[in-house]
Amino acid sequence: MLFLIMSLLHWTQTEGRCSAAVSITGQDRQLSVGEGFKLSCEFTCLGGQHVAQLWRNSRSGDGVSLVNVSSVLPNVSLVLNICSATKADSGDYQCRTQPPNTISPLLSIQIADDLTTRKSSRPTNSSQQPNSAGCECTQPCDPTSQNGLRGQIWYWMLLGKTAVLLLSSAFLAVKYKRA
Repeated sequence: MLFLIMSLLHWTQTEGRCSAAVSITGQDRQLSVGEGFKLSCEFTCLGGQHVAQLWRNSRSGDGVSLVNVSSVLPNVSLVLNICSATKADSGDYQCRTQPPNTISPLLSIQIADDLTTRKSSRPTNSSQQPNSAGCECTQPCDPTSQNGLRGQIWYWMLLGKTAVLLLSSAFLAVKYKRA
């Protein structure tokens, strides 16, 4: 019985084959210290072996994985919302999966003390308004992210309870058959 359930789970996950894809949403920006920005990563068609990641590569060359998420769901969204940026938030951001078969383009964020004295190595958009990233720091969490996480937690809890129920039933059946 347990083998049948496990094979059905595997069959439903591999039935609709598609190739994994990653995209990053945001703008290359230069900001002053204290301003905010928002980046969004969209992962589609992930398999069970993939881990969704959001990376920041600093100017010194070292890369830091900011977020690592494994999911049973094929489509995952990660949102990074920095409401008050510091110089440590400067760098090239990208989304990728592990194993690394999909990588998004780089998105550059530069944080400076005073933008009027800083020389830019990239062209800037003069019509861009400060804090145009849509940071809403009054809300502690994005409700859509909470709902997705809550759904995954419920899925794993129910799967665990189902496994315990099946193992308990099998144990009782063996126990009463011997008696």
